[in-house]
Amino acid sequence: MSNNYFWQGGRRISIEQTESNITLHAPNVETARSVADAAGVSLEGLEKVGPDLIRATVAGHRDHSMTQLRQLDNVVHHVYRTPGQPDSQYLITDSFFIKFKPETSGETINEFLQCEKLEVLQDLGQNTLQVRVTTATNRNAIKTANLAASREDVEYAEPNLVHQLQRFCFIPADELFSEQWHLHSPEDDEPDLVTGAGIFAPEAWEITIGSRDIVICVVDDGFDLTHPDFQGEDKIVGQLNAFESNGNVFYTDDVLPKGGDYHGTPCAGVALAEINGQGTVGVAPGCAFMAVRFPLTFDDAAMIQLFQRISREADVVSCSWGYGPGYQPLSRAFSDTLSTLARTGGRRGKGLVICVAAGNNNCPVKDINNTRTYEYINGFGSRGRYSGPIDRWIAAHPDVITVSGSTSLKTRSAYSSWGREICVCAPTNNFHDLQEFQPRGRGVVTTDNEDMGEGFTRRSRYTDRFGGTSSATPTVAGVCGLILSRNPNLTALQVKQLLQQTADKDLKIESETPVNEPGNFVDGFSLWFGHGKVNAARAVKAAVPETEIKIDRDIQAGLEIAEADSPIFSKVEISQDGVISDIRIGLDLTHTYIGDLRIDITAPDGTAVTLHDRKGFSTNDIRTVYAASELPALRAFIGKHIQGTWILSLVDTWRMDVGRLNSWRLIVKVTTTSS
Repeated sequence: MSNNYFWQGGRRISIEQTESNITLHAPNVETARSVADAAGVSLEGLEKVGPDLIRATVAGHRDHSMTQLRQLDNVVHHVYRTPGQPDSQYLITDSFFIKFKPETSGETINEFLQCEKLEVLQDLGQNTLQVRVTTATNRNAIKTANLAASREDVEYAEPNLVHQLQRFCFIPADELFSEQWHLHSPEDDEPDLVTGAGIFAPEAWEITIGSRDIVICVVDDGFDLTHPDFQGEDKIVGQLNAFESNGNVFYTDDVLPKGGDYHGTPCAGVALAEINGQGTVGVAPGCAFMAVRFPLTFDDAAMIQLFQRISREADVVSCSWGYGPGYQPLSRAFSDTLSTLARTGGRRGKGLVICVAAGNNNCPVKDINNTRTYEYINGFGSRGRYSGPIDRWIAAHPDVITVSGSTSLKTRSAYSSWGREICVCAPTNNFHDLQEFQPRGRGVVTTDNEDMGEGFTRRSRYTDRFGGTSSATPTVAGVCGLILSRNPNLTALQVKQLLQQTADKDLKIESETPVNEPGNFVDGFSLWFGHGKVNAARAVKAAVPETEIKIDRDIQAGLEIAEADSPIFSKVEISQDGVISDIRIGLDLTHTYIGDLRIDITAPDGTAVTLHDRKGFSTNDIRTVYAASELPALRAFIGKHIQGTWILSLVDTWRMDVGRLNSWRLIVKVTTTSS
């Protein structure tokens, strides 16, 4: 068995060794340099690309240098690439995944492991193992996996690769904006902004602003949890700083940005920024936040462990990173894990909702038969070219929600990746992925790092310069959080289907960069926009729980308002029972000086909320409906039982002016209790 191919995602991928690049197992660059000096080897361009893995360029004869390093018991590998694609690369580890056929006995499996001198790192169930080659194996992981794949009792054997992921974002040189147009654009067109370009979030908030019972996890490079927009009772429910060592993933709670970290804080703000009277608002401000920081160099085995951990604690996960153009099919083990989590994972056991950025490289998410050449800016800021088969890892998985981008003009974001795998698009900024010109379109206003890590807008906790599919993805994750807040009984796959069914298709089939496939909708689907632009209001309205009912009581009070501290009371008895999911109070009264009035509503359990407290000065009359979106204090009733006596109390705190309480309404949505 040779090293000129390996298997990944059930496909045979041809590879060749690069001319001078190698990987060396060492904890850091300094140690790798010392090892090279001891071996008499000259290495250049050393860079940490994974846990205990350093990539370097050999200055002298590559094979001779590798022999010298190995003579000192150093683990050294070639860096591989796709033939004819000099910018592609595959970084191998010492482990691979192997799945034996169901009828294979445990005795046969153990015999194979002993014969090949393999160490078991993980038992993934269903005869699937992650194993590591040892010195006694006398073969690298690719050659050993290829040999194992030829056995009749093996279903697949695929190497565990290290993946260097890109953040999908960009910093355009736009003016500062004070409006979050992506949440709700105006009724009339403005410069670079047209009606309906947003997701209609305020209309969705009329139903729910999100529930703390629903946890949205943002996985990224660091989060400023001191930011005012992440404060609030029970807002942050988890913080994991993930790192890999010896094939296992470990965690601390330090998720604060470090060094070049700039991406996680704005992503989290788009999805979850709290309603607090200042700064920005996220799509799902009422949902709970789980912050997970991880390096962009995890191998598939580490990704499996990370997603399994997230699945135990979150309902939705937002992933604003991935691959540029390249042939990077998912390993079968990781692919199977995602499929399982999407069906049976998540805190509710109904599936983890996985939102993934499509990418910013104006190329397909997946095209196995691709022969076109795509230029792109790689993670190091230089231009690359790729013309081989395309399969962009996690974004191509059929069970995730892959998100592309639309602009404030309701056109295609010029950089946005496209293809059959797109589920929906979401509003974001616009830029040219090769930085050749600046297309029209507004940036997204969100949270930013100020004093830690790096940021988009210097010396500010906020930025209007965020975008890319990095911003579109947490937008969709926030909508998923609102959907589950409305109906937590939905499965993850039902959430995906609901997003598709309620998306807007009134987009302009226009793009400021050439696209190799048409974007018009055919049978309700566009290769540019998927099933359309996510519509938070329509999605949340469609997520009606089967057990939810609406109780609407109109109480004709007809009570004169007494002067000077003599309260009046109006009561209503509710015989039906259920847990309150939303509440509104309508009020109709006449009075010649409402600045004298205090009005309270009291629930059967004694919980009281003030609706009006001596505001409005000499204004006449009150005819309004109080909702939790405008009066957050009403959220105190959420989760309470409705059954019993509700009391509206009103007191005039001053003499002279008079009035009358004509009527009031109790409008409540409840989830009936199961029998």
